[in-house]
Amino acid sequence: MNLSTMLDDPLINELLESNTCSHALLGHVGDELGLIAASKFFRQHIGFKSGSELIVARYGMSIYRALFNSLLKHQGWTGHVKVDARWIRLQMSAHGEFGVLHEQDVSSVGSTHAKSIELASDAQDAAERKIPASVLLNVDDKGRIKKISPSLEEFLGQSSQQLENLDAANLVFRTDVGQFKRLLEQVKYQTGTADGSFRLRNTDNHVVYFDWTAACSGADVLLIGRSSNIHLEEALLKSEGRINNILESMDDAFFAIDMNGYVNYLNEKGAELLGKSAPLLLGRMVWERAPHLKKTPLFKFVNQAKGSMQPETFQWQDPANELWYQVKAFPSEELISIFFTDISSIKRNESKMRHQATHDSLTGLPNRLALSQTLQELLSNDQVQDFKLGLLFIDLDGFKAVNDTLGHDRGDDLLIAVSKRLRSVVRNSDIVARLSGDEFVITLPYIADQDTAFNVGRKVVDAVSKKPFELGDKKIYVGASVGVALFPADATDVEGLLKHADIAMYQAKQAGKNTVRVFHANMSATLQTKVDLENDLHDAILHDRIELHYQPRFNANGTICAVEALARMRSRTGELIPPAQFIPIAEETGLIIPMGEQVMRKACRWLKDTNKKLKIPISASVNVSGIQLLDGKLCGTVEKILKLTGLPPRLLELELTETVLMQNQETVLHDLNRLHDLGVVLSIDDFGTGYSSLATLHKMPVQSIKLDRSFVSDLPGKADSVILSRTVLAMAKALGMSVVAEGVETAEQRDFLIESGVMELQGFGLARPMTADDSRQFVWSQQITSDSARKIIA
Repeated sequence: MNLSTMLDDPLINELLESNTCSHALLGHVGDELGLIAASKFFRQHIGFKSGSELIVARYGMSIYRALFNSLLKHQGWTGHVKVDARWIRLQMSAHGEFGVLHEQDVSSVGSTHAKSIELASDAQDAAERKIPASVLLNVDDKGRIKKISPSLEEFLGQSSQQLENLDAANLVFRTDVGQFKRLLEQVKYQTGTADGSFRLRNTDNHVVYFDWTAACSGADVLLIGRSSNIHLEEALLKSEGRINNILESMDDAFFAIDMNGYVNYLNEKGAELLGKSAPLLLGRMVWERAPHLKKTPLFKFVNQAKGSMQPETFQWQDPANELWYQVKAFPSEELISIFFTDISSIKRNESKMRHQATHDSLTGLPNRLALSQTLQELLSNDQVQDFKLGLLFIDLDGFKAVNDTLGHDRGDDLLIAVSKRLRSVVRNSDIVARLSGDEFVITLPYIADQDTAFNVGRKVVDAVSKKPFELGDKKIYVGASVGVALFPADATDVEGLLKHADIAMYQAKQAGKNTVRVFHANMSATLQTKVDLENDLHDAILHDRIELHYQPRFNANGTICAVEALARMRSRTGELIPPAQFIPIAEETGLIIPMGEQVMRKACRWLKDTNKKLKIPISASVNVSGIQLLDGKLCGTVEKILKLTGLPPRLLELELTETVLMQNQETVLHDLNRLHDLGVVLSIDDFGTGYSSLATLHKMPVQSIKLDRSFVSDLPGKADSVILSRTVLAMAKALGMSVVAEGVETAEQRDFLIESGVMELQGFGLARPMTADDSRQFVWSQQITSDSARKIIA
């Protein structure tokens, strides 16, 4: 009879629909006895669970086994059991492969009947306490029962006919099943007899320890058992109970197997780990019940413990749920006890710490350590012939200005946005890493040639520079200078590859920024020169080897009215190094800040001393780098130097670069107003090269502009230069500014500029820059003998 036919039976339907009686339909599901359906009344007590766990939890393991075995033989079963301190009469009638279970509460059917059940139970207990001295168990070669002795029938409460063909392991106490099966194996495959010990449990859950002697009788096995000391048995049971409680209360999963792999004991967490219920695992081969574990390191380490008889401790990841365990296997003569401690949270923390150690916390990109490790692995790979790798060293152009003007938070936002754009232009196999600050590296393994790396470099430049970055309510443009080096052509180790790509990147900066340069050997010499010059500059600032030369400035009538302070660096060997060589390095390294302060202090002292002998004091102009202006500390520095030297502020002129003013007008306007309030004169140097607008100039507190030498050099012969110069002069006059023409080389240029309204002139055609002492003597002599001055201008 199949399940569908069974459920269609009107009688069965009536029982399952009952609201007053407890009925259930049982059946074998796989290797378990499961509760398939239950009446509505019964469901009120047991809920909607099903399966063997519900039957074991409600009636106990002995009742479960009795029902299991009876239904296996298509037989009914009747018995009593206590549930929640109430006596329940259980009656199962067999219907083919299924059993209909009826549960009846007999505690409430009358005191006389209930009392009789109690007395019957007491009598049964008394009888069962009469432990048989010896028993006989006859099984076939499969372990199935053929016959048992009357004494064993009495103890078990079942006859030989009832138990015939039942697996004898069902009578054995659960943790002793492995010993029982091992005893059978010894007898079947060895000559003579074999001895062993295991316990039997009857249907009322009474357990007795027997010492067994097993011998073959034809194809059958005859087992003769002699009962052990009852007091020892009770003590063992109590001890086992305590151990069971401890094992069940542990957070660890646990199971114990004998030397053949049969499960002798396991706690609930151990059953969950093995993926089966306890009844399906006890007495069964663990590797057969959980075959997926046989392919994992767990199988290997447990066998190692078995072979060495030494404890094994190892870490193992369960493939079923990806949890990590620390496993400890403790072997003894009969069992291997295996404990599983969940260390998943520790593993997650370790993984998090490894990620933090090898990744940039801001962008999430691999950091220098991770990059070095990956490069080392790639460069050490000798499995691939003709392996080529490209390395791109990237430095952002204009990042410092973003940090200085918008703040570090916006700078961080920019770095995150740049990292995303870099990842968007490379393959999944390529590696984008952040070294530090605004420096990034892209590793390109398995490329064809140098052109491939160069083309990726161009993509990087375009991705970074062609679209603005939206930082809050601002749209910011930055560029990228990219250096390219190749393995193995340019270097064969990690350090050399990074160094050469960095050198190429520096050459990209020198070439105007926002471009790509590929490394070649000559670049190393260029870089070494730069490094030497940078070290020399450090030393020059520290040991006061920054010298000032002064170039006079004349008014229209030929009188010296001012000088421009020009920095020169004296090398360690005594050579004089021009500013075009060391000023860019000073700006790049930030040394321009201390050097600029030193230059301004020297110029103010020189001017203070020079003016002491002059009837009409002259002024001095000092060039201010855009780095100094954006630093935010220029006003304080100027105020401190004026106070230290005692120079009147009106005699100090600060020459500011037009490009810096135009690109950072909102940022620098506050500081310009502060300088103006101090009384310092502000002028725009190289005017005409920075795309100034009238509206912008009108807002700034600038008193003077210096006409760039590129306009002056073509005067008066070139019409365009004439028009531009006169336009600048008209604009300056309208804005109330004075104009200084620099780069005057000829008398024609001088005459044209004076005629056009220029009030002050400067250039090699009038006077060259001179040392501090020579220029002082020159200024003194010119004011004392004005006729000589007129001769120079004439």
